[in-house]
Amino acid sequence: MHVLVTGGTGIIGSLTGRTLAGRGHRVRLLDVAPDPVALARNGGQTGDVEVVPGDVLSFGDVGAAARDVDVIVHLAYSLGEATNRRPYAATQLNVQGTATVLEAARLFGVQRVVLASSIAVYGADGAYAPAELPLTEDAAPYLAAGMPLYGAGKLYLEQLARVYRSTHDLLCVGIRPSPVYGPGGVRGVSGWLSGAIEGAATGRTVTVGRGDARMSLVHVEDVAEQLVRLVELDAAAFGDRHFFNTGGDATTMRELAALVREIVPEARFEVTSDGERDVAGLATQVSGRALGELIGYERRYDLASGLRAHIEATRPPA
Repeated sequence: MHVLVTGGTGIIGSLTGRTLAGRGHRVRLLDVAPDPVALARNGGQTGDVEVVPGDVLSFGDVGAAARDVDVIVHLAYSLGEATNRRPYAATQLNVQGTATVLEAARLFGVQRVVLASSIAVYGADGAYAPAELPLTEDAAPYLAAGMPLYGAGKLYLEQLARVYRSTHDLLCVGIRPSPVYGPGGVRGVSGWLSGAIEGAATGRTVTVGRGDARMSLVHVEDVAEQLVRLVELDAAAFGDRHFFNTGGDATTMRELAALVREIVPEARFEVTSDGERDVAGLATQVSGRALGELIGYERRYDLASGLRAHIEATRPPA
């Protein structure tokens, strides 16, 4: 298949592209500002991975990139709490950008669009009865209190996908990721985590807040694998459900710092806390069982092995 990945040189997009190429697919990565580091990882425009600059708010850019493509993986979004600081621009990107991608897919005969929603569509754990935890895809969408515009945009994305499925027979499916960690994170929670993990692992003293706030984390390699399997899955395998939780491991920043110190004893953290119960009102107990059963893949990384892989990938050789 020929696959277009928007947001293609971000933490998830670049790894998804490499994974697809490794499975024998032709891959085109579209990004408004291609990351030179990601370009180096992807080999520039060689082999089966092509990197092209383009804006998902430009129908011309998306249309040109979508020609001769079988599947689009849409990952170009404004992230998390940043949407509160730039509501107009974030709404344009998250809502209009998604609409542009879906309309281009319809017009150019793309067979499938795989999208990234978020667990921000849910509320915090405390909004649910104990029997509802861990949350499944049937949980009520209360929206994460600290990122309401981001969560609302993701709910709209899912409804837009539903309409394109029912009205235009375009197969639109996706994931609701927990916050993602792993090499290459520069924005949002991913960037916050990467900065802390990599900084401490390379000898810097790292000060982090929200130390006792619980959060659900998922490794980027698991998310990339989940996306690739949704690209490749037979269309007949999808029933009435089309968006799925990735699942994740619940932890706090204080607990994460302790795990990093077990891997790198000289790592130095200064962890502070104002008593926050969660990060931005995100759920911390989220089940990924439905997705695992659908695609036949259980997450490879628990938090300890994921942190070790992250550190080994980014720590300079001794």
